[in-house]
Amino acid sequence: MEFGVFGVSYKEADADVRDCTAFSDTQKLELYNQLLDVDITQAVILSTCNRSELYFIYEKEEQLDQIRELFLKAATKSVPLFLKTGRRAACYLFEVAAGYHSMVLGEDQILGQVQSSYQMANQCQACQKQLHRMFQSCFAAVKQLKTTYRISEHPVSIAYLAVKNIRNAMSLHRASILVIGSGEMAALMLQYLQEEELSALYVCSRNRHKAEQVMSASMQYIPFSKRYEILPHCDVICSMTSSPHRILRKEDMPPIQRKQMYVDLAMPRDIDPQLTQSGVVIDIDHLQREADEQLEQRKVLLQKAHPMLEAAAQEAYAYLHAQQVDYLIQSLQQRSEQMAVDTYALLRAKLQLSSHEQQVLKKVLHTSFLRMVKEPMLTLKKAKGQDQQLYAQLLETMLKGD
Repeated sequence: MEFGVFGVSYKEADADVRDCTAFSDTQKLELYNQLLDVDITQAVILSTCNRSELYFIYEKEEQLDQIRELFLKAATKSVPLFLKTGRRAACYLFEVAAGYHSMVLGEDQILGQVQSSYQMANQCQACQKQLHRMFQSCFAAVKQLKTTYRISEHPVSIAYLAVKNIRNAMSLHRASILVIGSGEMAALMLQYLQEEELSALYVCSRNRHKAEQVMSASMQYIPFSKRYEILPHCDVICSMTSSPHRILRKEDMPPIQRKQMYVDLAMPRDIDPQLTQSGVVIDIDHLQREADEQLEQRKVLLQKAHPMLEAAAQEAYAYLHAQQVDYLIQSLQQRSEQMAVDTYALLRAKLQLSSHEQQVLKKVLHTSFLRMVKEPMLTLKKAKGQDQQLYAQLLETMLKGD
C-alpha cells in the first residue's frame, strides 16, 4: 500500500496544456470509474486553473503505468506529468494545500479547492479510511500553520492591497465608488468592495455583458460613454482596463466639487497622471512594491512553518504505512490458519483418528503454523523507518509469490 500523485503544474506546462487537464465534474466522474477498473479504489482529483493533480493509493507498481494512461486519456492529448510517491507525495500534498506551490505564494483559496476536491471524491465513494486520514490530517495541519504563523496577514493580492490603501486613506462608510473594467482584477476589486458599507458601487465597462458577469444585484452599471458624467458623484475611481490609451484625461474632466481618490491598476495607465493635482492617485507600481514586500514576509514565514508542516505529513504517511504493516500481519495470520486447515484435511483423509485425536491434531497444527509466522510478525512490528518498509516489501512479495 503506497501513496502517490500524478500531476500537471503551471510551473512546467503552458496555458494550452493546462486547458487540456482542466477536468469538468463529468470528466472527473468518468476518471473515478476508470480508476476502479484498475483496482484504484482511493483517489482524489484536484483540478484548478493552474494545476491538475491525481492523488491516489495503490498496491502494485504496475498500477502506476495504468493510472498514467488513464490521466493522459482524460486529458485528450499528451501532457508532461510529474510523479511523486511515498513520503515525497505526502509532503507535496500538504505543501499544495498550504499554498507553497501556488502562483500566489501562501494563498488561502487553494485549501478550499483541495477540500472541495476531497468532498467530491468522498461523494463518489473514492475514499476509504487511509485516504480520509491523509487528507483530514492535511487540512488540520494547514489550518494550524495559518493560525500559528498568520500568513494571511501579509496580503499579496493587488486588488486587496488597493482596497486596503483606500480604507487607510479615507472612510468608506457611505462612500461612492466607480470601478472601470470587467476583467479578473475588476472582479476581485468588486468582491472586496462589496463587503464595505458603501453608498453606491458603480461598474463601468465597454461590454455590458461582461460587466454583468462580475456584478452583484446591489451594483449599478454605467456605460463607458457615460464615465465622465458619473465622476462628480464618486469619492473613489478605480480603473483597470486593457485600453492602450488614457481613458480619463484631465482636459475632459467635468467640474469636481469633492476630494477624490484615483486608483490606477492598468498598464499602460488608464488615468492621466496630471489628476494628482486634484486628488490622491495610487498606481500599480506603488501597489506592486507593497505586494513584493508582503511576499517576502510570506516567504520567511512559510520557511519557518515548513518543519511543522513536514512533520505532520510524515506522521500522516506513517499512519498509512502502519496500515500496510497491519494488513500484512493479518495476511500472515490468515495464511497460517489456511495452511493449518489444509494440512489438517490432508492428514485426516490419510489417518484413522478418533474424535479426540482429531481435536488434538487440529489444535497442534494451528499452534505450530502460527508459531512459524510469529517471528516474522514480531520482526516486522519492531522494525522502524526504512527497515520496516523493506521488511514489509519483502514480505508482501513473498505472499504474492505464493
